[in-house]
Amino acid sequence: MAGPYATAPAKASDATAAPSGILLPHLSSPAAALRQVLAAHAVRFCAHIVEIGGAGLPITGFLTHHPETVTVIDPKIPAFSATTLNHAPCRVRHLAAKLQEVEIVPPAPYALVLLGLSLKPFGRRGATPPELLALAANAQVLVIDYALDLERAQGQIGALTATRAAPPAIDLALTINDEALMAAGFDRRRFLVFGAA
Repeated sequence: MAGPYATAPAKASDATAAPSGILLPHLSSPAAALRQVLAAHAVRFCAHIVEIGGAGLPITGFLTHHPETVTVIDPKIPAFSATTLNHAPCRVRHLAAKLQEVEIVPPAPYALVLLGLSLKPFGRRGATPPELLALAANAQVLVIDYALDLERAQGQIGALTATRAAPPAIDLALTINDEALMAAGFDRRRFLVFGAA
């Protein structure tokens, strides 16, 4: 089933299912997918969508509108491409790569989605390189979800939110009462949307 409550691999094409990749055990409950549902709602008017992260549960299968392009970048996602999404023309690309390995130049205006913020350095490139901060600053809509108790995310959220002049349109405190998330210490979360909500 595709769409905002997808439980099977997301359909990114009328004829081909997009492989979802490695779903981390602590994100495998239906409750954890609420983050994608909220993100898909936040970007529903965006023609171009870039998601960094997303292996296992990319935003592609949660989108209900007709964007022109969707690009998901994650080293653990199977490479995939399609020319339709939701029975309409759309350039869909899932890139199995680290953020620092890919040049990202989306057409404007675009949305940037960072669910489960937990970026890692790559070689000499930091976890939040200048290119990422520029993407965040110029995004029409910026969506970020992170675990409050994840030290790596705490070290990255300040730089990302500093790229925005206006406060978030949505700032939600979430607690997902799921055993696996609680065991991992990632059940307490913050969900932010900058830009049109």
